[in-house]
Amino acid sequence: MANDNMVVVAAVARKGGSGKSALVKALASAALSAGKTTLLIDTDPQGDLTRWYDRAAKGGLTPSGAQFAAVSDTQSLEAVIDEAYSGGATDFVFIDTAGVGGAWADDIAMLSDHLVTPVVATVTNFDVGTQTVEWFRRLHDRVERPEDLPPHHVVITQFPAKASKLELALLEEATTRFPVINSVIQHRNAYHMMDAQGFLGEILRNYRDHPNPLQRSHARHYEEALMEATDVLNDILAN
Repeated sequence: MANDNMVVVAAVARKGGSGKSALVKALASAALSAGKTTLLIDTDPQGDLTRWYDRAAKGGLTPSGAQFAAVSDTQSLEAVIDEAYSGGATDFVFIDTAGVGGAWADDIAMLSDHLVTPVVATVTNFDVGTQTVEWFRRLHDRVERPEDLPPHHVVITQFPAKASKLELALLEEATTRFPVINSVIQHRNAYHMMDAQGFLGEILRNYRDHPNPLQRSHARHYEEALMEATDVLNDILAN
């Protein structure tokens, strides 16, 4: 039976290397840790998400509720999403996209329930974030039914725990320039380990079960990262 509650979230930005893949990994980790079944789709020819998922699988750090697909065109993407919907066993679909605009990005937007753009709190990254916001604004003029477009959210990422005055000022500025959610993704070593190894929840489980008490003490870092990613996902879904 089809799952009418399935949610499709696509990470989009006008520039590659903006942190889309990292955000997808964190959001998928949050959903899986909450017991949700998740399909990750890589549409980026660079294949970062594909290589990461392969590393996670080889290292035994892929939870049972995770699935993966890589596609290269709109028709294939739509078919994969339709199959997940019709199968009824997928709660979330997370899409990693290339850092380009054009029809491909427009098509992905129309297939999504939420669009998310990661933005680092720097002047340069704010300029890139503005380009993405402008792309989404112009998309309303290009589609026949703009009311069918999904909401667009901006997530501030890599924000330092001890922020400078400039960084705090930029965070405040972000609220006036972008459709930012309330939660931010902090700069954490746990996310670097996630990128190197696999899903946050699986890394956390390994530390919790480690026979060495000193190693078990590291579990809290991954608990904090998962809680943060969960807050971000919940904020996205609430808007």
